[in-house]
Amino acid sequence: MNSRLSSALTAWNQDVPDWVAALITECDQTSQSTVAKALGISATVVSQVIHNNYAGNMRRTERLIRDAYLNAPVDCPALRETIASSDCLAWRQRAKKRNGSGPVFVHMRRACLACPKFKPEAEE
Repeated sequence: MNSRLSSALTAWNQDVPDWVAALITECDQTSQSTVAKALGISATVVSQVIHNNYAGNMRRTERLIRDAYLNAPVDCPALRETIASSDCLAWRQRAKKRNGSGPVFVHMRRACLACPKFKPEAEE
């Protein structure tokens, strides 16, 4: 058993949520800083979540991790198709950063900003 999982089992009283387990798996496959960068949070936040002592908005962090690594399908009204939640997260992050140009980006940025999945991130 690796040290992250061992620490999480202790911190979460042997009941590690699936999204924390996914976070640990991703950290083990790459690195904590790579995962943090992909999620748009700090490596410290990643560590605090694993150790169950994050004082910030845990629900927001859980949503980010679920969207990035658990890939539940999302019905995207802007694309008029079902996409992976990681793709949805990528579009939302681009919309937030205004990172892109062209008609598809403009369309998606407007759609993402109006989407209920985007609004909770903006409010937190």
